[in-house]
Amino acid sequence: MFMLGNAMQAFAYDAQLKPYRDVPVKDWAAESIYRLVALGVVSGYEDGTFRPSAELTREAFVKLLVQSVKPVIDKEKSAGLSDVAKDRWSYASIKPAYDAGWLDLLIVNGKFNPSQNIKREEVAALTAFALLQGKTADEKQQWLDTGWLEASEKAAFADMNQVDKNLAPYVLRTYADSIMQGDNKGLFLPKKSLSRREAAAIVDRMISSQSESRQLEVSAFFAAGGPYKKLDRFAAADEVIFDWAKLDYQGAGKASVLLSPPSDWKQSLTAAETSGSTKTLMIFGNTTLQKLGDFIIDAEARKAFVSSVVEAAANPLYGFERVAIDFEGMVPAEYKQPFVELLRAIKAELSSEISLTAVVPPSYYYAGYDYKQIGELADEVILMAYEFTHEESGLPSAPLTLVGDSVRNILSYIPAAKLKLGISKQANQWTTKADGTVEFFRSPAIAAVESRLTAADTKSVMQLPYFLNQITFKDDRGSHLLWYENTQSIEAKIRLAKAFGLRGVAVWQINQLTDADWTMISSYHH
Repeated sequence: MFMLGNAMQAFAYDAQLKPYRDVPVKDWAAESIYRLVALGVVSGYEDGTFRPSAELTREAFVKLLVQSVKPVIDKEKSAGLSDVAKDRWSYASIKPAYDAGWLDLLIVNGKFNPSQNIKREEVAALTAFALLQGKTADEKQQWLDTGWLEASEKAAFADMNQVDKNLAPYVLRTYADSIMQGDNKGLFLPKKSLSRREAAAIVDRMISSQSESRQLEVSAFFAAGGPYKKLDRFAAADEVIFDWAKLDYQGAGKASVLLSPPSDWKQSLTAAETSGSTKTLMIFGNTTLQKLGDFIIDAEARKAFVSSVVEAAANPLYGFERVAIDFEGMVPAEYKQPFVELLRAIKAELSSEISLTAVVPPSYYYAGYDYKQIGELADEVILMAYEFTHEESGLPSAPLTLVGDSVRNILSYIPAAKLKLGISKQANQWTTKADGTVEFFRSPAIAAVESRLTAADTKSVMQLPYFLNQITFKDDRGSHLLWYENTQSIEAKIRLAKAFGLRGVAVWQINQLTDADWTMISSYHH
């Protein structure tokens, strides 16, 4: 539990924001462990440890595996396991794995022995059954007949003769799919008990393997400015969200959409059309400049705004295909229902050819968003899983564990098929001066950060569990610490979106992304 507080807010993040005391960054399984923490698959202990060397029981590993790969059950088995009662803590995980046939080779006389430490060869059997469940009967048989023998020649484990002969084909399947490997001496160590560290690495690889084929939609927010503006990038975007409009609330029942396209709007829209990208009009509003709080409780103003939204969206000059409502900063819960009513009215009045997107923040602090009703009304939802920045504590914008926690929360209200993960290209900077005072810069210029990275006196590392680039350097102004969303950290979030099975990602904003960023993001474009 991580507590934050200042004069305006006090709340807790139930997420792992510090490294475990016994999982240093250099631990070979550290990335796997912290990725699974972000996914909610594993957790540590109250004393701040993970206990990576602790051995895992059969039931503990089955729980991890079932959390990562859903068992496919053709028919429930009539006979139960005599040593796995319905009130056992692991029953909910063991039962589907048992019905799917994953446990078949580990059951003796109707018993699974759930509290027994699991051996590496047994892990291979369970994991391989999960891997093979997506294959046809012929493909499975081909593997059991000849495929595993070919893999055995490539693996050449020196201790293969120690593997239970019934489990050998499954051990080799996990090797062939790069899920389990031997040690640096060429040994598989089949009888060795599995540690929590090894389990994390195996499950992480399983999740990556299972999510690899999932398609992600790539949405790119597009604003007028930015150091890396290139319209040909639209070719790798399924959707371009044009940040050209704002809420204009004049008070007392008066509101409209203030549409201000840039001078090159025609070229931008043409580039999107040529690329086959969906053209979306984003309408922004917040509780300060746009007086969103006053507007949202003004029923007459909402009616006027709806009419203006419909008019702007239907303007044939632009040909928008979608409208994204990005209303930010609604803290009071009293805003929930008026906002839902606004979205309902917009949805009802929009042409059937124009879809509706709602852009929402994480729910930790902002209580003005009813996820369930928003998810029912909108055609898709973008979760802005960033801006967790906290000046006093030094918390940066988007640590992966907080991003994962936010996604898990919203998925309890909105289906993954409707949800896109918002990712913001940004940096946060803290400068400690000679007198000990600290100066905070919320959003240093991206081009300046990239330039700083090339300096010889700059240190740059990927820091866990944040999965963010940590940059440090000193100059005559003092000691500087920056947290930066670079190519590697953006990809960590995209991997997270795939693992959760989300509809896609939405990146803010395309003109801030470096060529390396966009090349990587483009590789996920389907």
